[in-house]
Amino acid sequence: MSKKFIALLIVVIAIAGFVIYRAFSPATVDTAISYIDDGRYAKAHRVLDSLSKTAHYEEGERIYYYRLKALLGFINELNSDYEEERETIDKSKENKLIDKLKRDIEKINKKEGLDFILVTEPKCYIFTAGKLYDEFIALYPGSRYRESIDFEILQFMMGAHVNTMDPIIEFYKRYPETTYLSSLVNILFKALASPSITGKEHTETLSSMLEKFCNKYASSAQYYRIFRCKGENVNLRDSSGTFGQITGKLDKGEIVVQLERSMDSVQIGDVRDYWYRVVSVSGSRGWVFGKYLEQVPVKQAQAVEEEKFTIDERFATWIDSNTPEGWQHYFHGYESAIRFVKSSNQNIVKVNTQDKGGLYKKTGSFQNITCKVKGRLIQGNVILLGVVGYGGYAYVITLMPKSLDACGYHIPYDTSLWHEYEMRSEGKIFSLYIDGELVARKISPVKHPLLTSAGIFILVCQDGGSAEIEYVKIK
Repeated sequence: MSKKFIALLIVVIAIAGFVIYRAFSPATVDTAISYIDDGRYAKAHRVLDSLSKTAHYEEGERIYYYRLKALLGFINELNSDYEEERETIDKSKENKLIDKLKRDIEKINKKEGLDFILVTEPKCYIFTAGKLYDEFIALYPGSRYRESIDFEILQFMMGAHVNTMDPIIEFYKRYPETTYLSSLVNILFKALASPSITGKEHTETLSSMLEKFCNKYASSAQYYRIFRCKGENVNLRDSSGTFGQITGKLDKGEIVVQLERSMDSVQIGDVRDYWYRVVSVSGSRGWVFGKYLEQVPVKQAQAVEEEKFTIDERFATWIDSNTPEGWQHYFHGYESAIRFVKSSNQNIVKVNTQDKGGLYKKTGSFQNITCKVKGRLIQGNVILLGVVGYGGYAYVITLMPKSLDACGYHIPYDTSLWHEYEMRSEGKIFSLYIDGELVARKISPVKHPLLTSAGIFILVCQDGGSAEIEYVKIK
Protein backbone atom coordinates (compact mmCIF):
# COMPACT_ATOMS: atom_id res chain seq x y z
CA MET A 1 0.00 0.00 0.00
CA SER A 2 1.58 3.28 -1.10
CA LYS A 3 2.23 6.21 1.22
CA LYS A 4 0.06 8.48 -0.96
CA PHE A 5 -2.88 6.11 -0.65
CA ILE A 6 -2.46 5.93 3.14
CA ALA A 7 -2.30 9.73 3.40
CA LEU A 8 -5.42 10.05 1.25
CA LEU A 9 -7.21 7.44 3.36
CA ILE A 10 -6.35 9.34 6.55
CA VAL A 11 -7.74 12.59 5.06
CA VAL A 12 -10.96 10.83 3.99
CA ILE A 13 -11.41 9.26 7.43
CA ALA A 14 -10.77 12.62 9.11
CA ILE A 15 -13.35 14.37 6.90
CA ALA A 16 -15.88 11.58 7.44
CA GLY A 17 -15.31 11.77 11.20
CA PHE A 18 -15.84 15.52 11.20
CA VAL A 19 -19.05 15.20 9.17
CA ILE A 20 -20.37 12.48 11.50
CA TYR A 21 -19.44 14.55 14.55
CA ARG A 22 -21.26 17.60 13.19
CA ALA A 23 -24.28 15.51 12.24
CA PHE A 24 -24.67 13.86 15.64
CA SER A 25 -23.24 16.45 18.04
CA PRO A 26 -25.97 18.07 20.14
CA ALA A 27 -27.18 21.50 19.04
CA THR A 28 -26.63 24.38 21.46
CA VAL A 29 -28.11 27.82 22.08
CA ASP A 30 -25.28 29.29 20.01
CA THR A 31 -26.29 26.96 17.17
CA ALA A 32 -29.83 28.31 17.37
CA ILE A 33 -28.60 31.91 17.47
CA SER A 34 -26.63 31.28 14.28
CA TYR A 35 -29.83 29.95 12.68
CA ILE A 36 -31.66 33.14 13.72
CA ASP A 37 -28.85 35.25 12.28
CA ASP A 38 -29.16 33.31 9.00
CA GLY A 39 -32.95 33.72 8.89
CA ARG A 40 -33.69 30.03 9.56
CA TYR A 41 -36.27 30.81 12.23
CA ALA A 42 -38.24 27.55 12.19
CA LYS A 43 -35.07 25.49 12.61
CA ALA A 44 -33.88 27.78 15.42
CA HIS A 45 -37.20 27.43 17.19
CA ARG A 46 -37.10 23.63 16.99
CA VAL A 47 -33.59 23.55 18.50
CA LEU A 48 -34.53 25.95 21.29
CA ASP A 49 -37.77 24.14 22.04
CA SER A 50 -35.81 20.93 22.52
CA LEU A 51 -33.19 22.63 24.72
CA SER A 52 -35.82 24.28 26.92
CA LYS A 53 -37.03 20.89 28.18
CA THR A 54 -33.78 20.19 30.08
CA ALA A 55 -32.36 23.67 30.77
CA HIS A 56 -31.82 25.04 34.27
CA TYR A 57 -33.65 28.20 35.33
CA GLU A 58 -31.21 30.89 34.18
CA GLU A 59 -30.35 29.14 30.94
CA GLY A 60 -34.06 28.55 30.39
CA GLU A 61 -34.69 32.31 30.58
CA ARG A 62 -32.15 32.92 27.84
CA ILE A 63 -33.60 30.10 25.73
CA TYR A 64 -37.13 31.51 26.03
CA TYR A 65 -35.81 34.89 24.94
CA TYR A 66 -34.32 33.44 21.76
CA ARG A 67 -37.40 31.27 21.19
CA LEU A 68 -39.45 34.47 21.14
CA LYS A 69 -36.94 36.16 18.82
CA ALA A 70 -37.12 33.16 16.49
CA LEU A 71 -40.92 33.26 16.67
CA LEU A 72 -41.03 36.97 15.79
CA GLY A 73 -38.60 36.39 12.93
CA PHE A 74 -40.81 33.55 11.68
CA ILE A 75 -43.84 35.87 11.87
CA ASN A 76 -42.11 38.55 9.81
CA GLU A 77 -41.08 35.90 7.28
CA LEU A 78 -44.65 34.60 6.93
CA ASN A 79 -46.08 38.10 6.55
CA SER A 80 -43.56 38.72 3.80
CA ASP A 81 -44.31 35.40 2.08
CA TYR A 82 -48.06 36.09 2.13
CA GLU A 83 -47.85 39.82 1.41
CA GLU A 84 -49.82 39.59 -1.85
CA GLU A 85 -52.62 37.58 -0.22
CA ARG A 86 -52.80 39.98 2.73
CA GLU A 87 -53.04 43.01 0.47
CA THR A 88 -55.87 41.36 -1.48
CA ILE A 89 -57.73 40.59 1.75
CA ASP A 90 -57.31 44.20 2.88
CA LYS A 91 -58.94 45.40 -0.32
CA SER A 92 -61.68 42.83 -0.84
CA LYS A 93 -62.16 40.89 2.43
CA GLU A 94 -62.50 37.83 0.18
CA ASN A 95 -63.69 34.93 2.39
CA LYS A 96 -62.28 32.17 0.18
CA LEU A 97 -58.80 33.68 0.33
CA ILE A 98 -59.11 34.20 4.09
CA ASP A 99 -60.08 30.55 4.57
CA LYS A 100 -57.19 29.36 2.37
CA LEU A 101 -54.70 31.45 4.33
CA LYS A 102 -56.07 30.13 7.62
CA ARG A 103 -55.65 26.56 6.36
CA ASP A 104 -52.03 27.26 5.38
CA ILE A 105 -51.34 28.73 8.81
CA GLU A 106 -52.92 25.74 10.52
CA LYS A 107 -50.61 23.39 8.56
CA ILE A 108 -47.61 25.37 9.77
CA ASN A 109 -48.91 25.26 13.35
CA LYS A 110 -49.30 21.48 13.24
CA LYS A 111 -45.85 20.99 11.75
CA GLU A 112 -44.00 23.37 14.11
CA GLY A 113 -46.19 23.16 17.22
CA LEU A 114 -46.92 26.89 17.12
CA ASP A 115 -50.00 29.07 17.51
CA PHE A 116 -50.02 31.47 14.58
CA ILE A 117 -53.31 33.22 13.87
CA LEU A 118 -54.67 35.35 11.04
CA VAL A 119 -55.88 38.82 11.99
CA THR A 120 -58.12 40.48 9.38
CA GLU A 121 -59.28 43.70 11.09
CA PRO A 122 -58.43 46.50 10.72
CA LYS A 123 -55.61 45.13 8.55
CA CYS A 124 -54.68 41.60 7.58
CA TYR A 125 -51.55 40.15 9.15
CA ILE A 126 -50.23 36.95 10.70
CA PHE A 127 -49.32 36.98 14.39
CA THR A 128 -49.15 34.69 17.41
CA ALA A 129 -51.96 33.89 19.83
CA GLY A 130 -49.44 34.58 22.60
CA LYS A 131 -48.94 31.16 24.20
CA LEU A 132 -45.13 31.30 24.22
CA TYR A 133 -45.04 34.91 25.44
CA ASP A 134 -47.48 34.10 28.25
CA GLU A 135 -45.32 31.13 29.30
CA PHE A 136 -42.24 33.36 29.31
CA ILE A 137 -43.90 36.02 31.51
CA ALA A 138 -45.31 33.39 33.90
CA LEU A 139 -41.93 31.67 34.33
CA TYR A 140 -39.76 34.81 34.36
CA PRO A 141 -41.98 37.73 35.48
CA GLY A 142 -39.06 40.11 36.09
CA SER A 143 -36.96 39.00 33.14
CA ARG A 144 -34.21 41.32 31.91
CA TYR A 145 -35.20 40.30 28.37
CA ARG A 146 -38.84 41.36 28.55
CA GLU A 147 -38.32 44.98 27.47
CA SER A 148 -36.37 43.89 24.40
CA ILE A 149 -39.08 41.41 23.36
CA ASP A 150 -41.87 43.93 24.03
CA PHE A 151 -40.07 46.50 21.90
CA GLU A 152 -39.74 44.06 18.99
CA ILE A 153 -43.46 43.33 19.26
CA LEU A 154 -44.15 47.08 19.28
CA GLN A 155 -42.04 47.56 16.15
CA PHE A 156 -44.00 44.83 14.40
CA MET A 157 -47.39 46.17 15.45
CA MET A 158 -46.61 49.77 14.46
CA GLY A 159 -44.78 48.78 11.30
CA ALA A 160 -47.78 48.20 9.12
CA HIS A 161 -50.59 46.57 11.00
CA VAL A 162 -52.37 49.00 13.33
CA ASN A 163 -53.93 52.45 13.11
CA THR A 164 -53.68 53.41 16.77
CA MET A 165 -51.18 54.97 19.13
CA ASP A 166 -52.09 52.48 21.90
CA PRO A 167 -49.05 50.13 21.52
CA ILE A 168 -46.66 53.09 21.93
CA ILE A 169 -48.54 54.34 24.99
CA GLU A 170 -48.69 50.88 26.59
CA PHE A 171 -44.96 50.32 26.05
CA TYR A 172 -43.98 53.73 27.45
CA LYS A 173 -46.20 53.36 30.51
CA ARG A 174 -44.68 49.95 31.21
CA TYR A 175 -41.11 51.20 30.63
CA PRO A 176 -41.02 54.94 31.43
CA GLU A 177 -37.21 54.78 31.71
CA THR A 178 -36.82 52.66 28.58
CA THR A 179 -33.43 52.29 26.94
CA TYR A 180 -35.29 52.38 23.62
CA LEU A 181 -36.53 55.97 24.09
CA SER A 182 -34.86 57.33 20.95
CA SER A 183 -36.17 54.48 18.79
CA LEU A 184 -39.59 54.85 20.42
CA VAL A 185 -39.68 58.53 19.46
CA ASN A 186 -38.81 57.60 15.87
CA ILE A 187 -41.77 55.22 15.81
CA LEU A 188 -43.93 57.99 17.27
CA PHE A 189 -42.79 60.40 14.54
CA LYS A 190 -43.87 57.93 11.84
CA ALA A 191 -47.20 57.36 13.57
CA LEU A 192 -47.92 61.08 13.91
CA ALA A 193 -47.13 61.55 10.20
CA SER A 194 -50.04 59.26 9.34
CA PRO A 195 -53.35 61.19 9.11
CA SER A 196 -55.24 58.07 10.22
CA ILE A 197 -53.49 57.94 13.62
CA THR A 198 -54.21 60.46 16.37
CA GLY A 199 -52.88 60.79 19.89
CA LYS A 200 -55.71 62.98 21.16
CA GLU A 201 -56.51 60.67 24.08
CA HIS A 202 -52.84 60.45 25.09
CA THR A 203 -51.68 64.08 24.81
CA GLU A 204 -50.24 64.26 28.31
CA THR A 205 -48.31 60.99 28.05
CA LEU A 206 -46.92 61.79 24.60
CA SER A 207 -45.88 65.29 25.68
CA SER A 208 -44.09 63.81 28.70
CA MET A 209 -42.30 61.28 26.48
CA LEU A 210 -41.09 63.96 24.05
CA GLU A 211 -39.96 66.31 26.82
CA LYS A 212 -37.99 63.49 28.44
CA PHE A 213 -36.43 62.69 25.07
CA CYS A 214 -35.44 66.35 24.54
CA ASN A 215 -33.70 66.46 27.90
CA LYS A 216 -31.86 63.23 27.25
CA TYR A 217 -30.95 63.66 23.57
CA ALA A 218 -30.66 67.42 23.07
CA SER A 219 -27.82 66.95 20.57
CA SER A 220 -29.73 64.53 18.33
CA ALA A 221 -31.28 65.33 14.95
CA GLN A 222 -34.75 64.38 16.26
CA TYR A 223 -34.57 67.06 18.97
CA TYR A 224 -34.55 69.75 16.31
CA ARG A 225 -37.87 68.47 14.95
CA ILE A 226 -39.67 68.94 18.27
CA PHE A 227 -41.12 72.35 19.11
CA ARG A 228 -43.32 74.02 21.66
CA CYS A 229 -45.94 76.60 20.69
CA LYS A 230 -45.10 79.95 22.32
CA GLY A 231 -48.15 81.89 21.13
CA GLU A 232 -51.78 81.96 22.22
CA ASN A 233 -54.41 80.41 19.94
CA VAL A 234 -52.00 80.15 16.97
CA ASN A 235 -53.46 79.38 13.55
CA LEU A 236 -52.67 76.19 11.63
CA ARG A 237 -53.11 76.58 7.86
CA ASP A 238 -53.42 74.22 4.91
CA SER A 239 -50.48 75.82 3.08
CA SER A 240 -47.35 77.78 3.89
CA GLY A 241 -48.55 81.38 3.87
CA THR A 242 -51.03 83.74 5.43
CA PHE A 243 -53.43 83.08 2.55
CA GLY A 244 -53.75 79.41 3.52
CA GLN A 245 -57.07 78.29 4.95
CA ILE A 246 -57.14 77.87 8.73
CA THR A 247 -57.35 74.16 9.64
CA GLY A 248 -56.97 74.36 13.42
CA LYS A 249 -55.39 76.08 16.39
CA LEU A 250 -52.41 75.51 18.68
CA ASP A 251 -52.53 76.36 22.38
CA LYS A 252 -49.58 77.92 24.17
CA GLY A 253 -47.17 75.24 25.40
CA GLU A 254 -48.51 72.55 23.04
CA ILE A 255 -45.84 70.14 21.74
CA VAL A 256 -45.60 69.69 17.96
CA VAL A 257 -43.40 67.64 15.62
CA GLN A 258 -42.06 69.07 12.39
CA LEU A 259 -43.05 67.13 9.27
CA GLU A 260 -41.76 69.59 6.69
CA ARG A 261 -40.22 73.08 6.37
CA SER A 262 -40.67 75.65 3.60
CA MET A 263 -37.77 75.94 1.16
CA ASP A 264 -37.22 79.64 1.89
CA SER A 265 -37.73 81.93 4.84
CA VAL A 266 -40.18 84.82 4.48
CA GLN A 267 -40.62 88.21 6.10
CA ILE A 268 -43.86 88.76 8.03
CA GLY A 269 -43.92 92.04 9.91
CA ASP A 270 -40.57 92.48 11.65
CA VAL A 271 -39.79 88.76 11.73
CA ARG A 272 -38.10 86.63 9.05
CA ASP A 273 -38.58 82.89 9.52
CA TYR A 274 -39.67 79.64 7.83
CA TRP A 275 -43.09 78.05 7.66
CA TYR A 276 -43.31 74.64 9.30
CA ARG A 277 -45.77 71.85 8.56
CA VAL A 278 -46.37 70.29 11.96
CA VAL A 279 -48.55 67.81 13.79
CA SER A 280 -49.34 68.20 17.46
CA VAL A 281 -49.39 65.29 19.89
CA SER A 282 -53.18 65.62 19.89
CA GLY A 283 -53.29 65.17 16.11
CA SER A 284 -53.84 68.76 14.92
CA ARG A 285 -52.09 69.36 11.60
CA GLY A 286 -51.11 72.26 9.39
CA TRP A 287 -48.58 74.96 8.57
CA VAL A 288 -47.46 77.45 11.22
CA PHE A 289 -45.08 80.40 10.99
CA GLY A 290 -41.79 79.82 12.82
CA LYS A 291 -42.24 82.95 14.93
CA TYR A 292 -44.71 81.02 17.07
CA LEU A 293 -42.48 77.99 17.70
CA GLU A 294 -39.52 77.38 20.00
CA GLN A 295 -37.31 74.41 20.74
CA VAL A 296 -38.40 72.51 23.82
CA PRO A 297 -36.27 73.94 26.66
CA VAL A 298 -33.73 71.50 28.05
CA LYS A 299 -33.60 71.25 31.83
CA GLN A 300 -30.33 71.62 33.64
CA ALA A 301 -28.61 68.28 34.07
CA GLN A 302 -29.58 66.61 37.32
CA ALA A 303 -27.63 64.05 39.26
CA VAL A 304 -28.87 60.64 38.16
CA GLU A 305 -27.62 57.15 38.73
CA GLU A 306 -25.50 56.38 35.69
CA GLU A 307 -25.36 53.07 33.92
CA LYS A 308 -22.41 51.10 35.25
CA PHE A 309 -19.63 50.11 32.86
CA THR A 310 -16.60 47.90 33.38
CA ILE A 311 -14.51 50.53 31.60
CA ASP A 312 -15.54 54.19 31.86
CA GLU A 313 -12.64 56.17 30.40
CA ARG A 314 -12.86 59.97 30.42
CA PHE A 315 -9.11 60.66 30.08
CA ALA A 316 -8.80 62.55 33.35
CA THR A 317 -5.19 61.52 34.07
CA TRP A 318 -2.22 61.66 31.68
CA ILE A 319 1.30 60.27 32.07
CA ASP A 320 2.58 62.99 29.75
CA SER A 321 1.08 65.33 27.14
CA ASN A 322 0.79 62.46 24.64
CA THR A 323 -0.23 59.48 26.79
CA PRO A 324 -3.40 59.06 28.88
CA GLU A 325 -2.91 56.84 31.92
CA GLY A 326 -3.58 53.15 31.29
CA TRP A 327 -3.09 53.39 27.51
CA GLN A 328 -0.26 52.45 25.15
CA HIS A 329 0.63 53.94 21.80
CA TYR A 330 -0.24 51.47 19.07
CA PHE A 331 2.51 52.63 16.70
CA HIS A 332 5.95 52.96 18.27
CA GLY A 333 7.62 56.22 17.36
CA TYR A 334 4.38 58.07 16.61
CA GLU A 335 3.52 59.17 20.16
CA SER A 336 3.27 62.84 19.16
CA ALA A 337 0.20 62.06 17.03
CA ILE A 338 -1.85 61.90 20.26
CA ARG A 339 -2.41 64.91 22.48
CA PHE A 340 -4.58 66.24 25.28
CA VAL A 341 -7.20 68.96 24.69
CA LYS A 342 -9.23 70.71 27.38
CA SER A 343 -12.74 71.75 26.29
CA SER A 344 -15.09 73.32 28.87
CA ASN A 345 -15.17 70.72 31.66
CA GLN A 346 -14.25 67.83 29.39
CA ASN A 347 -10.90 66.14 28.79
CA ILE A 348 -10.53 65.38 25.10
CA VAL A 349 -8.05 62.97 23.54
CA LYS A 350 -7.13 63.86 19.96
CA VAL A 351 -5.21 62.25 17.12
CA ASN A 352 -3.74 64.61 14.54
CA THR A 353 -1.18 63.23 12.16
CA GLN A 354 -0.09 63.08 8.54
CA ASP A 355 1.11 59.54 9.13
CA LYS A 356 0.24 57.01 11.86
CA GLY A 357 -1.28 57.22 15.31
CA GLY A 358 -3.53 55.50 17.80
CA LEU A 359 -3.98 54.20 21.35
CA TYR A 360 -4.43 50.70 22.72
CA LYS A 361 -5.53 49.22 26.06
CA LYS A 362 -5.01 45.52 26.65
CA THR A 363 -8.01 43.67 28.09
CA GLY A 364 -9.38 40.17 28.29
CA SER A 365 -11.65 38.76 25.59
CA PHE A 366 -15.24 39.94 25.40
CA GLN A 367 -18.07 37.74 24.18
CA ASN A 368 -21.13 39.96 24.66
CA ILE A 369 -20.45 43.66 24.95
CA THR A 370 -21.99 47.10 24.99
CA CYS A 371 -19.57 49.87 24.10
CA LYS A 372 -20.11 53.60 23.75
CA VAL A 373 -17.79 56.26 22.42
CA LYS A 374 -18.44 59.96 21.98
CA GLY A 375 -16.33 61.50 19.26
CA ARG A 376 -16.07 63.35 16.00
CA LEU A 377 -13.95 63.31 12.82
CA ILE A 378 -11.92 66.32 11.76
CA GLN A 379 -10.25 64.94 8.65
CA GLY A 380 -9.12 61.73 6.96
CA ASN A 381 -10.25 58.22 7.88
CA VAL A 382 -9.91 57.23 11.54
CA ILE A 383 -10.87 54.12 13.51
CA LEU A 384 -12.73 55.83 16.32
CA LEU A 385 -13.17 52.64 18.33
CA GLY A 386 -12.25 49.03 17.87
CA VAL A 387 -12.89 46.30 20.42
CA VAL A 388 -11.29 42.93 19.74
CA GLY A 389 -12.86 40.20 21.77
CA TYR A 390 -13.91 36.55 21.68
CA GLY A 391 -12.19 34.57 18.93
CA GLY A 392 -10.24 37.59 17.70
CA TYR A 393 -13.33 39.18 16.16
CA ALA A 394 -13.46 42.96 16.20
CA TYR A 395 -16.28 45.46 16.65
CA VAL A 396 -15.04 48.48 14.71
CA ILE A 397 -16.34 51.97 13.94
CA THR A 398 -14.36 53.88 11.33
CA LEU A 399 -15.21 57.52 10.66
CA MET A 400 -14.81 58.94 7.16
CA PRO A 401 -15.84 62.29 5.71
CA LYS A 402 -19.67 62.29 5.54
CA SER A 403 -19.98 58.58 6.38
CA LEU A 404 -18.94 55.82 8.75
CA ASP A 405 -18.13 52.15 8.45
CA ALA A 406 -19.24 49.60 11.04
CA CYS A 407 -17.51 46.29 10.23
CA GLY A 408 -18.14 46.74 6.51
CA TYR A 409 -21.62 48.25 6.96
CA HIS A 410 -21.45 51.67 5.27
CA ILE A 411 -23.70 54.44 6.61
CA PRO A 412 -23.90 58.02 5.27
CA TYR A 413 -23.61 60.38 8.26
CA ASP A 414 -22.27 63.76 9.31
CA THR A 415 -19.26 62.51 11.24
CA SER A 416 -17.84 66.01 11.71
CA LEU A 417 -20.33 66.63 14.54
CA TRP A 418 -20.07 65.17 18.03
CA HIS A 419 -22.07 61.94 18.31
CA GLU A 420 -22.32 59.08 20.76
CA TYR A 421 -21.80 55.81 18.89
CA GLU A 422 -22.92 52.62 20.60
CA MET A 423 -22.34 49.00 19.60
CA ARG A 424 -24.56 46.52 21.41
CA SER A 425 -23.82 42.84 20.77
CA GLU A 426 -26.26 39.99 20.90
CA GLY A 427 -24.88 36.56 20.13
CA LYS A 428 -22.74 36.75 17.00
CA ILE A 429 -24.13 40.05 15.72
CA PHE A 430 -24.45 43.59 16.99
CA SER A 431 -26.61 46.67 16.54
CA LEU A 432 -25.34 50.21 16.01
CA TYR A 433 -26.93 53.20 17.72
CA ILE A 434 -26.05 56.84 17.14
CA ASP A 435 -27.14 59.29 19.84
CA GLY A 436 -29.46 56.60 21.15
CA GLU A 437 -31.10 55.99 17.76
CA LEU A 438 -30.95 52.53 16.24
CA VAL A 439 -29.43 52.94 12.77
CA ALA A 440 -28.31 49.40 11.84
CA ARG A 441 -28.93 45.85 13.00
CA LYS A 442 -27.48 42.39 12.42
CA ILE A 443 -23.92 43.59 11.83
CA SER A 444 -21.31 40.85 12.11
CA PRO A 445 -17.93 41.50 13.77
CA VAL A 446 -14.90 40.97 11.55
CA LYS A 447 -11.31 39.81 11.66
CA HIS A 448 -9.65 43.20 11.21
CA PRO A 449 -6.21 43.17 9.53
CA LEU A 450 -4.95 46.02 11.72
CA LEU A 451 -6.59 45.19 15.06
CA THR A 452 -5.48 41.71 16.02
CA SER A 453 -4.85 41.56 19.78
CA ALA A 454 -7.63 41.35 22.37
CA GLY A 455 -8.21 44.85 23.67
CA ILE A 456 -9.56 48.32 22.98
CA PHE A 457 -8.26 50.52 20.19
CA ILE A 458 -9.10 54.22 19.73
CA LEU A 459 -8.16 56.94 17.24
CA VAL A 460 -6.19 54.58 15.00
CA CYS A 461 -5.10 55.76 11.55
CA GLN A 462 -2.39 54.68 9.14
CA ASP A 463 -2.50 57.28 6.38
CA GLY A 464 -3.04 60.49 8.30
CA GLY A 465 -6.14 61.81 9.95
CA SER A 466 -7.58 63.76 12.83
CA ALA A 467 -10.38 62.98 15.29
CA GLU A 468 -11.37 63.54 18.89
CA ILE A 469 -12.93 61.45 21.67
CA GLU A 470 -14.57 62.62 24.89
CA TYR A 471 -15.20 59.21 26.50
CA VAL A 472 -15.20 55.45 26.00
CA LYS A 473 -17.48 53.12 28.00
CA ILE A 474 -17.52 49.34 27.80
CA LYS A 475 -19.27 46.57 29.68
